Amino acid sequence: MNQDHLGIYYRLLNIAPDAGAKEIKLAYRKLAFEYHPDRNTDIDAEEKFKDITEAYEILIGERKAPASSPRNAKSGASANGKNTGKQQSGAYGPQAAGPGKADAHRQGFAGSGRKAENNRESEEDRFARANEAYRQQQERNAARKSNIHPGAKRHAKPRATPDQAGFIRCAITEVVSAQPRQVEFTIVRGFLHSLKIEKIRANLAPKGARRMALKASFKTWFRGFWGWRSFIPAWRAIIGNMRGGVFPPEGNAKLLFTQATAFERSGNKPLARAVLLQANDFIGSNRSVLAEQIRANLRRLDDGKPPRRVRDEWKQIGMLDALMHLSPIFIVIFCLLVAFGPGQGFLTRDIPELIAEKTDTLTRKVEQIIGVERDPYYIDRDLLNMRKGPGIEFPVMRRLARFETVYIDGASDAFWIPIETSLGETGFVNLDALVPGSGTKARDAWCATNSCD
Repeated sequence: MNQDHLGIYYRLLNIAPDAGAKEIKLAYRKLAFEYHPDRNTDIDAEEKFKDITEAYEILIGERKAPASSPRNAKSGASANGKNTGKQQSGAYGPQAAGPGKADAHRQGFAGSGRKAENNRESEEDRFARANEAYRQQQERNAARKSNIHPGAKRHAKPRATPDQAGFIRCAITEVVSAQPRQVEFTIVRGFLHSLKIEKIRANLAPKGARRMALKASFKTWFRGFWGWRSFIPAWRAIIGNMRGGVFPPEGNAKLLFTQATAFERSGNKPLARAVLLQANDFIGSNRSVLAEQIRANLRRLDDGKPPRRVRDEWKQIGMLDALMHLSPIFIVIFCLLVAFGPGQGFLTRDIPELIAEKTDTLTRKVEQIIGVERDPYYIDRDLLNMRKGPGIEFPVMRRLARFETVYIDGASDAFWIPIETSLGETGFVNLDALVPGSGTKARDAWCATNSCD
């Protein structure tokens, strides 16, 4: 079968004219990954991607060759009578994959070759439909989201999503960082004999990673120490979260590659180069397709100047973060000391007494400042002794006249009670010598019935 008219399509895919369907598919996937518009920012990348897609679909029979193709003209001549009586293969179909494909499925037993051929064709049909649906979606949206591969499952956990410019934001703080990371934390739950270990993974900035690490540690503290099997895994999870979690190399390389592409599209090529250097640190000496693409972009962005590295914010956590992760154990120790140790009774006895004493002192000072209104009493005896303390052994301060107005200044102690005179003097007098009421009114009432001096 003459296939010279398909030579241009084989050359587009960089394969030999007698290549089989498997070689065509591998060559197309490699070139599509290299020239995909979401990964390659060259001006002609999109046109190149369309060309290799068209060549692939023609070679595997998903699309007919153009009308001006020599193959169509030759097929028309055959239809006019040159090859009558013999069915001629068209310009498309499974046979267009090259001569080597003709013997790929031989019929050994009855019906086995036909079944294999049907399975192969159905697989290629599914791949073609998926490819066509993806291209239609790209044309509708103008640009595919860079963090979602076609057919990938959406994660139930909060994940960072790229904005319109393609930047990936932190799943917690919603900020764009020049050094995002895909971080994995561990949560352990246990009860009696059961043990459950949960891994949570998200694209985070440094501040968001600290918050998620604390959240994972606290969940492990409160739910991970109720079983004997979960005791050691819970401690390992807390220490791992305290140290910053786990950074999957492949996931972080893809994340940083996407972020670098977004920075390059925005025009910030130095920062894009710095982010690619971080991605290169994760891939190391790996020879995968992603690693080769990262190295190719680094060579393309090399401007002859020394590379600029951003300040590393993913250093080992500080002492304050470690204390926050271990804070529940300090709280438990404090409660045990208060309940059974030297602090026993401190919360139930000493602190209430101290608070009551300070409250009384403060209340007295406030009453002295604002002059709180108090009920008046007057002296019902002539020349009543006011002493410095509650007893006759205390010295006399002065003698109070009859009908002199005083105010009670505290609780009584046996027969003695503290008072305060209108002049601000404080002392103790006999309790039975005080009568409620104003001394002036009592004197006026007594003078009305008796002779006054």
